[in-house]
Amino acid sequence: MPKRLLLLNGLAIIGVILFHAEGWTFTAMFDWAHRYLPESASVYQGYGSIAYFGLRSIEQLVAYSITSFLFVSGYFVAFTAGRSRTSVDGKILGARIKSLIIPYLFWSALVGLALWLEGRRPASLAGYAEWLLTGSVNPAYYFVPLLIQFYLLSPLIVRLARSNWKLLLIVTGLLQLLVHIVHYPDLLQAAWPGWSIAASLLPRWLFLTRIFWFCFGVVFGFQLPVFKRAFERTKWLALACLACLFALGIVEWEVLVRLSGQPALEMQETVVDALYAGAFLWAFLGFSDLRLPAAPAVSSLGGKSFGIYLVHSPTMEYFSRALYHLAPQVLAYPSVLLPALIVVGLAVPLVLMQLVSRSPARGLYAYQFG
Repeated sequence: MPKRLLLLNGLAIIGVILFHAEGWTFTAMFDWAHRYLPESASVYQGYGSIAYFGLRSIEQLVAYSITSFLFVSGYFVAFTAGRSRTSVDGKILGARIKSLIIPYLFWSALVGLALWLEGRRPASLAGYAEWLLTGSVNPAYYFVPLLIQFYLLSPLIVRLARSNWKLLLIVTGLLQLLVHIVHYPDLLQAAWPGWSIAASLLPRWLFLTRIFWFCFGVVFGFQLPVFKRAFERTKWLALACLACLFALGIVEWEVLVRLSGQPALEMQETVVDALYAGAFLWAFLGFSDLRLPAAPAVSSLGGKSFGIYLVHSPTMEYFSRALYHLAPQVLAYPSVLLPALIVVGLAVPLVLMQLVSRSPARGLYAYQFG
């Protein structure tokens, strides 16, 4: 199972790369359309095009990514807890948190310095603290404080998973569903009293927003034979659910766009996305004997996923912004921009990691990439 989950980690980091690549391509299609369209043209003329639905399909396809990372992390906690102990090994847990915090602080400092040089500075020291504590120094970095929170809570989660794992999954599953429902009014820009306040109290870096997936990983690790048999028996049903939820996710988003009255909406995970992610895990684990193409290469990416995650987002941002200023006509061609972003977002972290590992600074590799 560890090898299978390393492969899942590799698929998850590929999904993250694709997600952010299509995100910047959407930015070019809508927010930056004035850089290449005539003044009289609508910046939303790309809406509903083949390119638009191609990007939306990618966005829906990789909705499993963060969910998978959390699931694998939960399994890791169960694995370190062992079958006889009631909690996790403090030394292992501390080492894991340290391996996240140090590279996170290193790259946050670099990104923060770049923002500071651009004049995009917090007004006070509290603002710098917020950058680090919430991951807001970069849109993708929220995941690191989120994961650290789960590791800090893991002794409690392990005890709950040991005592009554079914109740744990039911309660956290309902909580996960409620979190997604609470955000719908904000997504639709509807003024529902109290709902906006509730949504503001559930930012994406807070553990409550994705608690089910980490807990599910812990429970899966403890109840591996039970889930393995159940998933393998129902794997074809899982595949059918996955296909249906993929299509439903595309439809749901278009309905939300129309109900909002806006030409476009900022991406946000919905109930259907969460169900799709669950179906993906169900199918992936059910087809445990299926050998995927290039599985060794994907698993290798899984082992380097944290370093790739930290580096790819600022790399894509500065590459996109360079095109905005230096070659704006490239932004008009999603079929060119998207592959370029994918290559840059994956190649730059891998090359940088390789250079550091072969340089005199290789002793610092773990402090930079985990």
